[in-house]
Amino acid sequence: MATTDGRAFYGFVSILRRLGIPFSARLPWEHFQAALVLTTRGEAVHGGGSALIFYEDLTGDPVLDSALILSTLSGGKEELLVGIDPGRRIGVIVQYRGAIVHEGVYGDPGSVASLLRKLLSLGARRRIVRLGFGEPEGARAIMREASDVLGKDYSLELVDERNTTGGGIRTRKDVEAALRISRRRGRPALLPDTAF
Repeated sequence: MATTDGRAFYGFVSILRRLGIPFSARLPWEHFQAALVLTTRGEAVHGGGSALIFYEDLTGDPVLDSALILSTLSGGKEELLVGIDPGRRIGVIVQYRGAIVHEGVYGDPGSVASLLRKLLSLGARRRIVRLGFGEPEGARAIMREASDVLGKDYSLELVDERNTTGGGIRTRKDVEAALRISRRRGRPALLPDTAF
C-alpha cells in the first residue's frame, strides 16, 4: 500500500485485515517491489511491474471490494461459489477465487436474490449457487425470487443438507451450514425445479 491519504489508507487496511492479507505501508515516492500496490490515482507511481488498485475504484461495498483485491492477487480459478442454507434465517457464504469474501444471515429470499444480482458484477468465468434443499419451501422461495439469474447467469445445484447444521450460536450456525453446503456437490437443477 502506498498512500498518504488517510481515508484511502483506512479503507485499504479495513479490507486487507478482513481478508487476512498481510501488507506493508509505504510512501508513494519510495522505491519498492510489490505484486500489488494499493494507492490513489493522484499518488500512483508509474513504471514497474506492479498491478495497481486505486482507492477511487472501490465501491464501498465490502463484498465487491474484497473480490476486486482478491481477483488481482489470486492466480486461482475465476470462480464464484455461493452456498445458501434456506430457512427462517438464510445463511449465505460467498467464495471468490477460493477465498471467502462474504458471509451473512438474511431474513428473506428477496435479499438473497439481490445479493446474487450484485455479485454478477464480478468477473467470474464460472458462477455456481449451491442451494440446500432440506427445507423445500425456503429453497423454492429463493429459486422464485432469483429466477432471473439462476440457471442463466449461475449454475444451480441442489445439495443434500443432512448433517450440515451443527450446534452453536444461531446466526453462526446458519453461516457454517451454508459453508458446508457450498463444499458439497449437488445435483444440477433447472428452473422451475419440481424434483423436491
